[in-house]
Amino acid sequence: MFNSCDTDFNLERHLIPFLQDCSFFASISRQLHKSPTKDMPTAAVSYDIRSDQITLFWNPDFFASLSNWEIRGVLTHEFYHLVFGHLAARRKNPPKMWNVATDLAINSIIIKNAGRSHDATTEGGDSRPLPRFALVPGSWPVKPDGREMSKEEKDGAKLAALIASFPVMQASEWYFNKLQEFSQNEEGGGGQGEGGEDWINSIDDHGSWDDVPDEHREYIEGKIKSIIEKAVHEADATSTGWGSIPQEIREDIRRSVSNIINWRAVLRQFVGTLVRGKKTTSIKRINRRYPYIHPGSKRGWQAKLLIAMDQSGSIYDAMLEEFFAELGSLTKKVDITILPFDSHCNESDLYEWKKGQSLQAKRTRCGGTDFNAPSRLFNDPKNRGRWDGMLIMTDGYAPQPETVRAKRGWILGQGCKLDWTSSEIQIFLTKEKQMSGAWR
Repeated sequence: MFNSCDTDFNLERHLIPFLQDCSFFASISRQLHKSPTKDMPTAAVSYDIRSDQITLFWNPDFFASLSNWEIRGVLTHEFYHLVFGHLAARRKNPPKMWNVATDLAINSIIIKNAGRSHDATTEGGDSRPLPRFALVPGSWPVKPDGREMSKEEKDGAKLAALIASFPVMQASEWYFNKLQEFSQNEEGGGGQGEGGEDWINSIDDHGSWDDVPDEHREYIEGKIKSIIEKAVHEADATSTGWGSIPQEIREDIRRSVSNIINWRAVLRQFVGTLVRGKKTTSIKRINRRYPYIHPGSKRGWQAKLLIAMDQSGSIYDAMLEEFFAELGSLTKKVDITILPFDSHCNESDLYEWKKGQSLQAKRTRCGGTDFNAPSRLFNDPKNRGRWDGMLIMTDGYAPQPETVRAKRGWILGQGCKLDWTSSEIQIFLTKEKQMSGAWR
């Protein structure tokens, strides 16, 4: 492990203004131990087995050579390695090729998010959002001394040309696979730094992760996920908590820390909140207050549920069949009414799902989608008390509807989500195994 060193360079002076702009990164930073070291040329995030901490190691001489903007880019780069699970759960061999691939994925986000090209400068004369030698897809790599490649050098640099041809915003695995194909197709390419051109390398040091014992990896992955999960909660607690992190990246990160939830269990929980007691009297039951004078009470439990089924055509039959199969097992506790809808619906469209009945989903409409149609039918005064709650089965692609007077939930197909933020329960039908780390 890297040895710490004394330094006059004040990293906190650079961290504070950066982290004030983004609660998400601020939370990650607070949970990391920070250790200056000259045992590496640049920086690294790693697990320090001596302190049992995820640690940011940084070379003070390297940081002193950077502008404020470049320091911010390097810190963002290191944090993203943890967020995306590059160094533990998803680490691949050969290591150098994986390091290059993950740098391409991360730096592509940083450069695009900066809203400028790799060679652009910020207002006020500050430098690029990353050190000049950082690898960026779509740009020619720069020599380690910061020099641009000459035309003659470019003519013989096949790996550099490949990187310059890459699109931005791809996952690490995408870049890794392309680099593997290149290495396999190049005669002798694998003998030159796992893909030729030895000088092409990652911005930081990832080697310490290869020294982590296998029996510790699951434990470390859990520690990293806990750090990211806490950061997500802090970021979501404020309107500006995510800073300038792109929306699609935020969604990736949220999904990566959410627990795998069995949608069937969520459905049962929703139905369970609707079940209500129906009190009746019976002479067969003893009244505890007035025994043998008044009949006792008997309580039955039931719920009445309206299922509004989106008929816009974007709902797959397989999804309907899976959902209906599970819902059929709940008819012992709930009375179900089905309402097909698109941009309209009518009372005449309602049909009942009787207890014990095997029901197939029927398509009766094929127009657009308006969630207000079933919501208004539910709210209609003549239907007051008719249902205890409503579930809308949909792909989520329509404007936010008006509120309803009872509990409403959403059933969303695989890969679907609502087009707006909602506090109402959302049941996601999925068979996919949760990935470890946001998939970038």
